[in-house]
Amino acid sequence: MKFSHALLLASSLAFLACGEEDSPSSAPNNKFDCSVTGGVKVVYPTKGESFKIGQKITVIFGSDVDDSGYMIKFKTGKDDQGVDLTEESVGPAGQADGKTCYEAEVTLDASKVKETTTGYIRVVPYIKTNKGANSAEFTVKK
Repeated sequence: MKFSHALLLASSLAFLACGEEDSPSSAPNNKFDCSVTGGVKVVYPTKGESFKIGQKITVIFGSDVDDSGYMIKFKTGKDDQGVDLTEESVGPAGQADGKTCYEAEVTLDASKVKETTTGYIRVVPYIKTNKGANSAEFTVKK
């Protein structure tokens, strides 16, 4: 009897862990290397991800920029200026350490985002905008 309860508990925990990791919008930041020198490094979304318009995603990035916060933009190409997905500053205010992974949740709002196979998230420091960085390329579908 004790064995069957342990097996049931183990399988329940395995199911919960699997369900959390399968969600593309909530990537755990402990599996990313956010170390960076001289700017920002966006580690999530990763290359080949696929999202839907209206979906919430967690952007994960590292930075060593001494700044007053960051904005997150959605771009449909590397040279696109992008549209701001944040209503207020995200990430650390002040000196970032260049090691820590910072998270910011954004929504791929239908009024700002369009379907594309060449989507990027850009994390931009408010003061030192030239230190911003793009994520890897991903897809956005309806």
